[in-house]
Amino acid sequence: MELAGWVSGVLAALALLLCSPAVASGADPATNADPHAISTIWTIDGPTVRLRVMIPIAAARKLVAANAPAPSLGVVASAVSQAFVATTPASGCEAVDQGEGVGQVYTLALTPGLDRFEMVLACPQANGLVLKDNLLFDRDPGHIDYAQIRVGAGQPVLDAFTRDRRSIALPASPTPLRGADPLAFAKLAAMRMVGSIAAIAILFGSVLLSRRWLDLARIGASLAIGYLAAIGLALSGVLAPDQSLVGALPGLLAATLGLGVLAAIGGDALASPRWRTVARIGAGLVLLGLVVAATLQSPAAGLATFGIAVFGLASVRTSQLEPRLHALAFAPTAAFALLDGLSPASDLMLLHPSAAQLAPILFGYDLGGWLSCGVIAAIAMGVIWLAGLRLRAWRTIGSELGGAALIGLGLFGFVSRLYS
Repeated sequence: MELAGWVSGVLAALALLLCSPAVASGADPATNADPHAISTIWTIDGPTVRLRVMIPIAAARKLVAANAPAPSLGVVASAVSQAFVATTPASGCEAVDQGEGVGQVYTLALTPGLDRFEMVLACPQANGLVLKDNLLFDRDPGHIDYAQIRVGAGQPVLDAFTRDRRSIALPASPTPLRGADPLAFAKLAAMRMVGSIAAIAILFGSVLLSRRWLDLARIGASLAIGYLAAIGLALSGVLAPDQSLVGALPGLLAATLGLGVLAAIGGDALASPRWRTVARIGAGLVLLGLVVAATLQSPAAGLATFGIAVFGLASVRTSQLEPRLHALAFAPTAAFALLDGLSPASDLMLLHPSAAQLAPILFGYDLGGWLSCGVIAAIAMGVIWLAGLRLRAWRTIGSELGGAALIGLGLFGFVSRLYS
């Protein structure tokens, strides 16, 4: 079981590679876009601003009520014309009618999974430009607009509009653009972690598998390993998996942690060979169903599902059989950090960033993710410790309830995100 688990981990990595639009032949990054992110390209030529907006269809749906039909291209184009503006100290910039029936917003040729638009803004002066985006921040707190900005013949830089930073002031010519601020992406990662049920579930499961406060350091080390591996893979250009897997697999990891928690406290109940056989058959059937469901999406997704599930179970099982290897129980936590750390690289595929442009974004995002995950894990550990002081049986009761909840929430989250 243990050897099979580590081999499955290699298979999962291979499957993620196969699902990567960076290497998959003919793959279109637009079909793998994050519903919380859009991309914009701003080209400034003197007092003229040319803007291209690329919005995943899943993100565009947030322009209307959850139960309403998907918005038409006309509705999305109207929202774009109102949300994206540029201003100068003198006055605002005017959208130019591009003629030939195009109007102020040019709807580009359809791309699967993506709405694309172009605008031209005429400004009264070239200096003092401020670019603004107010498209989806009020509807989605975790929304982000990855912006590529180029002034004249200078090199393009990557920046971002976030809920707390909806405008970007350009420096006066000839001062070069600075590009992305890592702190902004650290805040974004922290916001996403706090609002992510999958992240909280995985950290809660890791804490339930902990034996003492020292294990917080092991959880932190596991997260650091995952985030550092994500930075290396993303900067090398090897791996940027599609967002359906990045969003779904953490739920599966949470479920494996839940099974590990129940196995750790259920030794007596499963001592009978009959019960062990029943438990293994049940787990095997569930895993088979998950693999089939994922394979219906793509063969590589099915392979990744099988590999991640067996890898997670084997990691927890190994730590139970060999106490000296208890740190391996947190391998699923490292896998979660790897997937989360790859998220910005997947979001930016449409902009084709260089390693130099991508590096500050990745370092900022991953540092924010690591710090916020550490805080969440410490709070969870403190709550469990305080509960144990008041109720001696809490460790067993809480682990049983927590493990069952992790399995249910994890499996539901995995299937729903895979098919969303």
